[in-house]
Amino acid sequence: MSVSYRLCLCLAALWLALGCGGHEGEFAVVGDQPLEIADFQEYVSEATGEPWQGVSALVTSRLLDQYLDRQLILVAAGRRGLALESHGASLGPAEVQWLLDELCGPPPEPGQEIIDQEIANRLDVTRPARAHVRQVLVDSHEQAIIVRERLISGEDFLQVSREMSRAPNAADGGELGFIDQGSLPQEIDDGVFALEAGAFSEPVPGPSGYHVFQVLEVVPSGPPDRTEVELAVRDEFSRQMARDYTSRCIQKLVSEIGIKVYGKNMWFPYTGRYSEDEINA
Repeated sequence: MSVSYRLCLCLAALWLALGCGGHEGEFAVVGDQPLEIADFQEYVSEATGEPWQGVSALVTSRLLDQYLDRQLILVAAGRRGLALESHGASLGPAEVQWLLDELCGPPPEPGQEIIDQEIANRLDVTRPARAHVRQVLVDSHEQAIIVRERLISGEDFLQVSREMSRAPNAADGGELGFIDQGSLPQEIDDGVFALEAGAFSEPVPGPSGYHVFQVLEVVPSGPPDRTEVELAVRDEFSRQMARDYTSRCIQKLVSEIGIKVYGKNMWFPYTGRYSEDEINA
C-alpha cells in the first residue's frame, strides 16, 4: 500500500472520529439502532486478521453486508423477544442459523423428485478410473532413484517420506487421496495409472522436482456409486436451498425493520447490497 493511500485512510479515520460526517461516528442505522463506525472497524480487523485501514474496499464492502445482516438479525430477535443469553452479539454461524430459524422458520428440504432426477442424471455419466496415491517429492533424479530403491526394499513409506520428501505433507506420508485419471499433467497421469495397487513408480519429473508415487488402490472406470452420488446431491441441494431461504429471510427482515447507510461517513467506497442511502419498510 502506498504512503499516500495510508495517509488518506488515516485522515479519513480522523475525519470520522471528529464527527465531520454529521452523525457523530454513526455510519448506519438498523431499525432505530445506530451503529458506530469504530465497532465495524474492529469487526473488519477481527474478520481479516489485518488492520482495517489496509483491507480493500471490495472485501470491506462484503464484510459490511455481513455485519449489517447480523445486526439486522439481532434487532429483529430483540423485537420478537427471543432469548439471546447464549446467542450474543458475537454471532457465529451456529448462532446466526439458530436465530434465523426462530425468525423465519427452518429452511425447506429439497423434494425427493428433484433429488431422484439429479441422481439419475449423474448416474448416466461414466466416472473415470481413480487411484489412491501417495508420493515422495525430491529435488533430483538421483534422489528419486534412492527413494524408490528404499521403498522397494521394504522400508516404511512414512519414514522415507519424512526423511527425504519436501512435499508440504511429507510428515504425514505424502498422502494425495483419490485422483481421477486425466486430472494430472500427462506425464504424471501416465506414470500413476500404469501402476497396479501397491506398486511404486519410476522417478517422474514434474514442475516442482521428481516424484516417486505409490498407488494404494485402483478403482476402474464405470458408473458412479449410487450411495455417494445421493449423499452429494442431497448435500448440494440442501445447501443451495438454505442459502436461497436465508436470502429471502434477510430481505423480509429488511422490509420490516429498515436499514439506513450513510455512505459519506465511510472511509471506503461502499458497493454492497445496502449501498443506497436508505432501505426502509
